[in-house]
Amino acid sequence: MTLVLLLILSGVTFADESQPTQVTVKTWLGSKPTDELQVFAPTQQIILNIEVSTNTWYTSGTKISSLEIPDVLVKRRNPFAVNSTQREKGQTWSRQLWEVVLYPQKSGDFIVPPVSLEVQVAGSNGDKQKVTLETTPQQFRVELPSAELGGTQSWFAASDVKIKQDWQVSSDEPKVGDTITRVIEVQAQDSLSVLLPNLMTNSVNDAWQGYPNPPELTDTQSRDGYLSKRKDSLTYVLQQGGDITWPSYEIWWWNSKKQSLEKITIEGYKVHVKHTLASWLKAYRYMILVTALVLVTLVMLMLAARRYYRTHPSPAWVKYYLSVFKGQWPLARALLYRKVRKTSGSLEIANTMPEHLQTKSLQVQAGGVNRMVMSTLWQNVKRKVKRKRMIPKALPELDCIKK
Repeated sequence: MTLVLLLILSGVTFADESQPTQVTVKTWLGSKPTDELQVFAPTQQIILNIEVSTNTWYTSGTKISSLEIPDVLVKRRNPFAVNSTQREKGQTWSRQLWEVVLYPQKSGDFIVPPVSLEVQVAGSNGDKQKVTLETTPQQFRVELPSAELGGTQSWFAASDVKIKQDWQVSSDEPKVGDTITRVIEVQAQDSLSVLLPNLMTNSVNDAWQGYPNPPELTDTQSRDGYLSKRKDSLTYVLQQGGDITWPSYEIWWWNSKKQSLEKITIEGYKVHVKHTLASWLKAYRYMILVTALVLVTLVMLMLAARRYYRTHPSPAWVKYYLSVFKGQWPLARALLYRKVRKTSGSLEIANTMPEHLQTKSLQVQAGGVNRMVMSTLWQNVKRKVKRKRMIPKALPELDCIKK
């Protein structure tokens, strides 16, 4: 929606008195004037163009009143006007094009209220003429550009986005106590730095302690348009050793040039952190404590057993394995026969052995033994007992008398 306001200054003429001094103002939204209702996306950059023209020349700077719109960020990013001249119908017109940038924050219908301008131009006699103009209200609509943006995910609108990431490690082989700094810079064309997301939140983690740095916000203007940058950095002090992984991030943005939803993934980082003595003790303190308690208990049991067996005979299995270990085969055979007799009442080792050990039991009687055979026979004495070969009682009649 555009409006051209024509103001003719009475009493002011050129050398050619038939041509009075004229001042016009024209306003529109977007790249070019249109009578249709324009629709934009939330946070999308909208340029309010204010063009002031005169058929003389400007004798002083143009003053533009402030503009406030509810739920819209209003910025004068370019403090200077674009000056030009154009010849129309035999007259030379001097023009000033001013830009006011709008960033709507939510969906809805919006109206840009009138803006007052104070212009000073030259009359035909060279005197200064002060003129006050007012723009016409402009209307536009803001809607979500995609159904995928209806959730809680964060996004913004721009015509182009670039991401830079840098990892600054204090040493080539990081250890506990060293620092790692993550730097992410978001560059957006036709956006505003305060609208760009802060991706790195200082989340609680046992592996590190985070110290965020103040963000660096930059908004510049050039021939290519408006460029905004947000640079965030977070310094991590490593708290424990092992493999530490930092997460990846995703940025969703609406491409206002291509009218499409796009996503950029910022890769994470993984590093192996070496322990210091203090960090190793801290990380494994519970395991060290349990191990120490077990060792102390074992030592106490061993000392107690040693004191006990100083006044008591050692267990048969201890004597047996010591004799086997030392190669005292006569003593080992005697202890083995004693166990066989005590367990089954038999005098033959073969009677108490499984079938697959019958051959090895005969080796004991023949004297061809070794540590493996003797250990196997001792462990298998109780596995098979043949009661039919037990030595009969000398006086079985005694059982009847007891009954």
